[in-house]
Amino acid sequence: MRNYTLSRVPLSLVFAGVLFGVLWAASPVPERAEMVFMAAAFALLGGAVLYFASGHIGTPAVLAFLIMALTAGLVLRTLCLTQSNNTDYIYCLRPWAQDFRDNGWKAIVHTWSDYNVPYLYIIGVIARIPMNDLYLYKLVSVIFDCGIVIAGLRLARGFSLGEVRKGVLGAALFLAPTVWLNSSFWGQCDSIYVSFCLLAMVFLLEEKPALSVAMAAVAFSFKLQTVFFLPVFLVCWMGKRVRWQREIPVFIGTFFATILPAWLMGRPLGSILMIYSNQTQTYASRLNLNSPSAYALLTTAEPHDILFNAGLLLAFCYLGALLLLAWLKRGQTGNRALFLFALAMVIGIPWLLPSMHDRYFYLADIFCIVLAVLVPEKWYFAPFCVFCSYAGYHAYLFGRYIDHAGLAAPSLLMLFLLGGAVVLLLSELRRAKPV
Repeated sequence: MRNYTLSRVPLSLVFAGVLFGVLWAASPVPERAEMVFMAAAFALLGGAVLYFASGHIGTPAVLAFLIMALTAGLVLRTLCLTQSNNTDYIYCLRPWAQDFRDNGWKAIVHTWSDYNVPYLYIIGVIARIPMNDLYLYKLVSVIFDCGIVIAGLRLARGFSLGEVRKGVLGAALFLAPTVWLNSSFWGQCDSIYVSFCLLAMVFLLEEKPALSVAMAAVAFSFKLQTVFFLPVFLVCWMGKRVRWQREIPVFIGTFFATILPAWLMGRPLGSILMIYSNQTQTYASRLNLNSPSAYALLTTAEPHDILFNAGLLLAFCYLGALLLLAWLKRGQTGNRALFLFALAMVIGIPWLLPSMHDRYFYLADIFCIVLAVLVPEKWYFAPFCVFCSYAGYHAYLFGRYIDHAGLAAPSLLMLFLLGGAVVLLLSELRRAKPV
């Protein structure tokens, strides 16, 4: 099957056809035309993922397992489509789409949104489609949920994982609660930047640094949280995997290509470039926003300024220590060690930084799932990290903590995972032989 493209096409089409019937039957969408559209879109996405996966997995049993996981994941997402009572949709996403309907593409010149302009292009397209924008927002995010699965399977190939592990990885990425809740229940778009971060990691392992940097730039153009991942390129530079004189122009050029349309439409360049700066100030008065970070352990936010600045200093010191380690071991940073550096960054940086949100460990969730498959004896990283992230989701979405301890226990558990990631990294570097 793996060697014959034509055999993958009918398999994917049959799966998409059967899946369409299942999703149509399960759909809570009241309008018939919208129900058909969403069921068809999700079914095609499932078929596309299966087509890609069947190029990496040839064992029928593993493919059957992945088909069941894709079906379950898409049914879950379908059942969540009509959920719309979160304030992010009510006060942000819905009025933003309405602004594009009222003013056309001129709406992009406004400064009402604190999202960067690439996502505003998507909102502009959503506003042009004559159906409930709630479903379209969620469809966009589910498309990139599928992108995460595809990137994850390609990452598995980079680590030479067997077919069973690839199947488990694809299923785990698609069924992780914080992935499908983020996209189809909450209507958030974190899967977009995370899918590009995964692709950046894939291209690093495949020794395609320019493509990797370009993917990271696209991720950064969607979400500032990409900065948790970007320091991995400093590790690559120390190991001579990237060259600044070649890759920095790629990053800058790609980023500016993503914002160029908005600039040409009339939005001032300064306004675009200040979006992320403004984001950091929006919630700077709060040390924690439903995140299992270090500040969930505090019972008081006073004195705020001292704690805020101390947190920034600790985060930079932690990153500096990782980079010093990378420099000292620059001849011993293989693919596994590079991945572990990235893992330590995407867990540790948001854990130490103040003003982190409930969704800021999304990238850590994905990397911990990959780790659990890459190093099976560390399987517990995935459920523990996803649980910690979910605790923040639960606090925001349902207005209460999952238990009387609030986020304190998840914060301590995240600290345990951070320590484990650092120990794994040190162990990997100790075993590695100098190049």
